[in-house]
Amino acid sequence: MTKLHYPTLDLFLYDLREGLGQTPAEIDQNRCRFQQKLPEINAEDFNQRDEQFFEPEFVQLLEQRWHDFESDTHDGYYYPARIADTYGLLLDCSLKMPQLDADLQWLKRLQAYINARLHQQTGTLGQTWMFSAQLPNVPLIEHDAFAKRCYEALMPGANYVANKIGHNDFFGGSLFELWQYTSPKSADKHLSDCFFVDEKENHHVIIIFYPNEAAARKAASSLYLDWLRLLMYRHKMMWAYRQSRYLKKLLKQEFIEINACTKKVTESSTPHLNFKALQETLRKMWEVFPRYTTKVGWLEAQCRTLEINLGNYQKRLETVAEKSGQTTLILENFAEIVRSKYSLQMQKDHAYFQQGSKLLDDSVRYIQAMVAIEEEKRERAFQGTIATWGIGLAAGAIVASVSGHFPTVVENVALHNPIGSWLLERLFIPQAWLAPSISLVLSIGAAVVAGLVTKTVIWLRRR
Repeated sequence: MTKLHYPTLDLFLYDLREGLGQTPAEIDQNRCRFQQKLPEINAEDFNQRDEQFFEPEFVQLLEQRWHDFESDTHDGYYYPARIADTYGLLLDCSLKMPQLDADLQWLKRLQAYINARLHQQTGTLGQTWMFSAQLPNVPLIEHDAFAKRCYEALMPGANYVANKIGHNDFFGGSLFELWQYTSPKSADKHLSDCFFVDEKENHHVIIIFYPNEAAARKAASSLYLDWLRLLMYRHKMMWAYRQSRYLKKLLKQEFIEINACTKKVTESSTPHLNFKALQETLRKMWEVFPRYTTKVGWLEAQCRTLEINLGNYQKRLETVAEKSGQTTLILENFAEIVRSKYSLQMQKDHAYFQQGSKLLDDSVRYIQAMVAIEEEKRERAFQGTIATWGIGLAAGAIVASVSGHFPTVVENVALHNPIGSWLLERLFIPQAWLAPSISLVLSIGAAVVAGLVTKTVIWLRRR
C-alpha cells in the first residue's frame, strides 16, 4: 500500500457574468446565482468590487484573500474572482492526514464535501476537477495506475483509457489530463444563457502527482491563479462552441422557411406575375429576415469569442509550462483540437449561413422590384383612366353648355330634329322633355368620343 501525502481536491468553477444582449436584471440574476455558491459574504462589498470596473482583467471579489474553512480533518478555502465578463471560483479542500491508496472512498467523500458546500450547484460555463497529491519514492512509471484509480473514483463509470488526453512531467512529477465531452441535447430559453454542464456526460479532470512536499508547495504558490485564468479560457471556448451548435440548429430551421419563401417567389413569378402572392411572400420574408440575420451575427460573435480565448489560453499555457520547467504541456492538445476542429467548424457554419442572408436579401430585393414595377403599371393605368374620363367629361360639359344655345331648344324645332324624332318614337320621351334630352345625348356622345380619342392618343404614345 502507498500513502498519498496531503491529497488536495480543487474545483475550478465558472459562471457567465454578462451574456450577449442580457439586461441589467439578468446580469443581477447571474450575480445572485454565483453568490449562492459562496458562504455568507458581505453582498454590498462583493457588488462594489464586482462593479468597480467595466471589464477587468482580474478582480478579487472577497476582501479576505483566502476565505478559509477548517475542521479537524480538512483545510480549505474559497477564492472567487471576476475575469472580464466571467465569474471564476477556486474551491480548494485538502485532507490533513496522508491517505492510503488501497481504498479511495476518502477521495469520493472529499468530492462530496465540496459539492455539499456548493449546494450541489455546477458552473454554467464549465468546471474542472484537479486532484493533486505527493507520491514520494514512487517511480513515474507507476503514476499512470494511480491516476486511473483516482479518476474512476471521481468519475464513476467513466472510461479512463478513452478519456485520457495524455500526460507529461510536471515539477518532477506527473500531470494527467482527462476529458469527456458529449454534444448538448438542449439549451436554455435565452441564447445568452449557456448550456449547463452535465457532469455525467461532460467533465474535465486534471490529476497531478508531486515527488515531494517542496515541489507541491512551489506549484501551489506559483500556479493557482494561472490555473484559474487558463481553465476559464478553456471553458469559454467550449461554451462558445456549444452556443454555436445551438445557433446552427436554429438557423437550419430558419433556412427551411427561407427556401420555402424563395420557392414561392418562383411560383408567383411564372408564367404570370401573381402580385398578391408576392406581397404575402415579402411580408413573410420581412418576418424571417431580422431573426435570421441576428442569429448569423450571434454565430459570428461566438467565432470571435472562441478565437480570442484560444489566443489567451495559449499565452497562459506558455506561462504555466515555463513555471513548471516544461517546454510544452499536454494541455496544448486541447488548443490543437480547437484549432483543427471547433474553430474550423464554426467558421464553415458561419460562411454557409451567411449565404442564406445573401439569398434572403436578394429575394427581398427581387420582390420589391417586381412589386414596384406592378405598382407603377397600375399607377400609369389609373392615370390614363383619369385622363380619359376627365377629358371626356370636360368635352361633355362643354357640349352640354353650348347645346343650350342650339335651335333645338325650341320645342317645335326639337320635334323635327333627327335625335328628337328618335327619342320621341323609340324611347317615348315626352315632347316637353325633348329639348333637354337632345342636349344630354349630345353631351354624352361628346364625352365618349373625346374619351376614346384620348385613350387612343395615350396608347400610341406608350408604344
